[in-house]
Amino acid sequence: MSPKKIAILGGGLGGLSAAYELSRPEHAGAYDVTVYQIGWRLGGKGASSRNADRHQRIEEHGLHLWMGCYENAFRVIRDCYDTLGEDWTKAFLPHQTTVLEERYGGAWHHWPTTFPLIDTRPGEHDEVATPLELTLAMMRWMWRLITPQDDDVPWGPPRAAVGGDETLSILVRPLELALAAMSARRPAHRLAAASLDLVRRTAWRLRGHRLDDVCTRRFLLTIDFLAANVIGILREGFLIPPSGRLEDSTFEDWLENLQRIDHLHYPDWLQKHGARALTTESCIVRGLGDAVFNSGFEGSAAAGLNGLIRLNLTFRGSVFFKMAAGMGETVFTPMYRTLRRRGVKFEFFHRVDALRLDDQNRVAKVELAKQVEVDGTYEPLVEVDGLECWPHEPNSAHLSSVPAGLDLEAPNPVPNETRIELRAEEHFDDVVLAISLGGLAPITRELSAADRGWQAMLENIETTATQAVQIWWSSKHRTMGWMHDGAVATAYEESLDTFADMTHLLDVEPWADDVKACSYFVGSLSDAAEPELQPARQRREADEWLERFVAHLLPGAMDRGKVATDKIVDRYDRVNVRPSDRYVLSVPGSGQYRRFADRSGFGRLYLAGDWTKTGMNVGCVEGAVMSGLRAARGVMKKPVKIVGDFR
Repeated sequence: MSPKKIAILGGGLGGLSAAYELSRPEHAGAYDVTVYQIGWRLGGKGASSRNADRHQRIEEHGLHLWMGCYENAFRVIRDCYDTLGEDWTKAFLPHQTTVLEERYGGAWHHWPTTFPLIDTRPGEHDEVATPLELTLAMMRWMWRLITPQDDDVPWGPPRAAVGGDETLSILVRPLELALAAMSARRPAHRLAAASLDLVRRTAWRLRGHRLDDVCTRRFLLTIDFLAANVIGILREGFLIPPSGRLEDSTFEDWLENLQRIDHLHYPDWLQKHGARALTTESCIVRGLGDAVFNSGFEGSAAAGLNGLIRLNLTFRGSVFFKMAAGMGETVFTPMYRTLRRRGVKFEFFHRVDALRLDDQNRVAKVELAKQVEVDGTYEPLVEVDGLECWPHEPNSAHLSSVPAGLDLEAPNPVPNETRIELRAEEHFDDVVLAISLGGLAPITRELSAADRGWQAMLENIETTATQAVQIWWSSKHRTMGWMHDGAVATAYEESLDTFADMTHLLDVEPWADDVKACSYFVGSLSDAAEPELQPARQRREADEWLERFVAHLLPGAMDRGKVATDKIVDRYDRVNVRPSDRYVLSVPGSGQYRRFADRSGFGRLYLAGDWTKTGMNVGCVEGAVMSGLRAARGVMKKPVKIVGDFR
């Protein structure tokens, strides 16, 4: 039997994960997979490149971290490294320290926290803990804040600074009662919720008059936040599966139950369950939003609560992992090399313009444009100090001609392009649509006309433009006043609300000795200007932001109220305003419009990307990988292991 022909439209993580699953050796070549990619590099919103004209510096779309809870993504990338005989642990570096930027009393304050390292590795597990286990873990988090510990607790201030054993001992009994109520053979949800409410109210009654004391304030905020989440979980019955028996509850049931609060704004849901406004407006809640570019937007309660649980309570090894180089060479190079080795074909410089349906609502044609002519096989990678990287412009040695200044990653026609048509049963049996949500409207007009639900999806799942500034400094971060080596800070002043010390990347960038540190600043970007005007606007506004706000992070970078230009060796500004570069948000009520990757509603069509319905439902690496694996499951009509997803 001839292999089934699969056309994957888009080479981001979703599309590549589908190609990975379809090309696994155990399928014995049952699928003939071709990936069609606009421009010259893979990666989508995660693409990065090296700029040979600027010391081979890494140029990213933004800041990319891999969370320790990315079970599916790590399993895929680890397998790629194993296939190539390379060590993934040298490419992904455990990262423990985060800093929440807290605004109180008219000033900004650093709130550093260090998460523990756990003697496990992501990518080796078959399931997420049960909802009851996760809820008990959050209650034990509160217990560790209150009772004596040998070490400090994430988000919690040093325990000795809060008020001593006499004050905290009053809280122990009701918390013990709550834990006992939930640990019993037949857990008592109401009793546990009432006990936790007593813990919270008593803590504020005893210490609420001391909010100006930084440690006391943070203790109260953390207790209030955790209590509101657990009380909400218990009161709204999120632990109860359809059978009604708590012992049957699975993480899949948890995901289904969460959909009942997707229409709510997360801070509103927290306040519904007793959280104070000071808590819901705090850097704890804002930091969760900033992690997925939701600053300035309302965020779904379902996504917020699930994100809290997954990020903080289900990680393996480390809460975060930084990549030892750019995301291009760390992730997309090994995936590309593995897929090539398995026989997956790549057609670079192919822009998708339209999907056409037949009278049975099946994909009948895919219209593309071949942007440039390639001489032979296009080889996309270049070597930089032993790493195979993606260049910041096409490899002209393989191209007939590329006019200067031509943007081959933009969705616009280019001179002398060639029209191509893929036809069902001749060129493909199934299509995996792996282009990000923002780029779908013009190429899926026939789908919108045939299915109002598709149009509703495009209209109700919101996206945002994003921005990033990378700065290479002539002084070390510590010399400039940042004392949290390697840390990532978030919940800071918009619009560049997240800052990361990325100095470790200097090890793979061939700079001269004058570069001592590297900083990334990222955030969302409003749509106040036309896309073609955004780069100039972003640069101007980023300059203003740096002069007004960078002093809190790097006071030594300033000189008489301005950023000391002699300390900046180089700088890269990036605006992500192209439709497919826009970040997918999780606004209240949008979850109902997401479609499962294996249930597109159209024949011969599967979906892949973090805009589909997954067990994450936020824009992230794990969501894209889960979606790609689910798309492959739909193509193959056979089980595929996906950890932490809907049924």
